[in-house]
Amino acid sequence: MEGRSIRVLHVDDDPAFGEMVETFLERQDERLEVETATSAAEGLEMLADDGFDGVVSDYDMPERNGIEFLEAVRDEDPYLPFILFTGKGSEEIASEAIANGVSDYLQKATGTDQYTILANRLANAVDRYRARRQIDLRHQALETASEGLSLVNPDGTFTYVNAAFAQLFGYDQAELIGTHWTVLYHDSEAKRLERKILPAVLETGHWAGETVRLTKHGTRLVTDHRLTRADGDTIVCTATDLTEERAASSRAETTFELLLDTIGGEGYVFFTLDHEGYITRWNDGAAGFYGSDADDVLGDHLSTLSTDADRPETVSEDLLDIAWREGSVTHDVYLRREDGGQVPVQLRISSGTDSDGTLRGFGVVTRESAEQPPVEYGPDPQLGRT
Repeated sequence: MEGRSIRVLHVDDDPAFGEMVETFLERQDERLEVETATSAAEGLEMLADDGFDGVVSDYDMPERNGIEFLEAVRDEDPYLPFILFTGKGSEEIASEAIANGVSDYLQKATGTDQYTILANRLANAVDRYRARRQIDLRHQALETASEGLSLVNPDGTFTYVNAAFAQLFGYDQAELIGTHWTVLYHDSEAKRLERKILPAVLETGHWAGETVRLTKHGTRLVTDHRLTRADGDTIVCTATDLTEERAASSRAETTFELLLDTIGGEGYVFFTLDHEGYITRWNDGAAGFYGSDADDVLGDHLSTLSTDADRPETVSEDLLDIAWREGSVTHDVYLRREDGGQVPVQLRISSGTDSDGTLRGFGVVTRESAEQPPVEYGPDPQLGRT
């Protein structure tokens, strides 16, 4: 039988019987490696050295019986496989063993069939123990990970969030369990994620992008957002806060920033939006042109730059929808500067997609326009297209 070896401690005060059990168990299952102790005290000393995957113990032994030995083992490891293999069988002993957490109970009998049963029960108990340890280790890894991790049911509710994920958004873990994922967005801001991106994740298995999400206290965060489909259409969601990183990078002359500052030549300004139209990157050119630092605008919606008091959000959504459908859109608008002034610009919005064609976000290039756009935005058919 193939598989990892199983190191077993057998405790019995009869050395001859212990040797026989060792021989038959190793013959029944070649994974089993049996070592024998002749008392509970010796067994505890051997267990202290660790490395055993399971214990088989007699009941009737001098100084400390099998139940007392079991109690001592459970004080150190509540789940280590422990099989009571005894010649003194009674309902009282069995009941006491179960109450103290025995993994299995088997009465000694004549013939070799008992060793086949014992070997099978021991191997099964160890397999369950190892699986449990793997789950515990994975859970511990999830809980201690610095990256925010969550699991979302097909109905959209969180079934698990690790401590980093809850802390990132200002929640206790228990608050998010059973809550719909849209709690991390304001009102209906996640419509493109819900209608376009999640169906694509279920089809292709993955998606990655930058999104702006909402904390419990209303603060907007720019996050590195990754989605992966797991078994049963559960979505694994990761989140890393990029807000401070984006603000810091916009104040530094990084290679990326220098590249953005040269896009399109003199007079051009570049920034990026997530799939819902919220600002995720803001370069030095944009900061200089609009007079707004990155830490003041990251997470704001494109519409907040508009000077139109009547329909800024609607017009922004119209433009984003066109860019999403057709790849890009240009439009002459007035945009607001930090000092309250307004400037006519030509706005060009281009959609960005991943290799599967799923929307990841938008890039925006603006330049001061010689054309004076109308004060009132026109309806959708009047919006410029390319």
